Amino acid sequence: MSTIVLVGGSFLGAWAWERVTPLLTAYGHQVHPLTLTGFGDRAHLGSPDTTLTTHARDITAAIEYAGLREVVLVAHSYGGAPATIAATTIPGRIARLIYLAALLPEPGQSLFDSTPAPVVEAITQTVRDGRIPVMNDEVIDANFGEHGLTPEDRAWLRARGAGQPIGTYQDPAPADLSAAQRLPRTYIACAADPGGPPRMPGMEVITLDSGHWPMITEPESLARVLDEAARS
Repeated sequence: MSTIVLVGGSFLGAWAWERVTPLLTAYGHQVHPLTLTGFGDRAHLGSPDTTLTTHARDITAAIEYAGLREVVLVAHSYGGAPATIAATTIPGRIARLIYLAALLPEPGQSLFDSTPAPVVEAITQTVRDGRIPVMNDEVIDANFGEHGLTPEDRAWLRARGAGQPIGTYQDPAPADLSAAQRLPRTYIACAADPGGPPRMPGMEVITLDSGHWPMITEPESLARVLDEAARS
């Protein structure tokens, strides 16, 4: 069985995987959901100095200090960026990268560099105390298609979600990400997400019938797909 490390997207900590972790454990995997600096029970550690590099180091430190090897590194949404950088740093410990509706960083560029200027401006205007606030219903409904979040799901997400440190979107990725790009990679696209998965040579693409947060809305389906990908 596999050692699976789970990294959530913007605003999310290890708590976001609570519906998936026991299912993966039941499949026989060793599962490590992570909380990055500034989120979840580490929300108090976030600051204007929290960057994309900080989050990549969070991931590498968690893997190294636990002595994990042959890791299946699963990264959701924003988490795809720091996970890619982390995998570039410790490729010998990573067996497979699994991107879940994830952002893939461009070498030498920040996430804002590859985002349309009007979107960057709109996001920047919402920043308070160095953080992008957790999305309200209007933002979710306007940008994430048939996301499938119930009113109860949204309340749960907001009760635990923490604002995204703005530096994580402004900090450029390393100029060389080739070590991560040489690893076995799987992209899980969520069918209800607007747009499509990135076109990357050599990367397997699987489509999951879900919205953007399947760990919340479709945990059984997601766990089954992750199990199959981890065994491949």
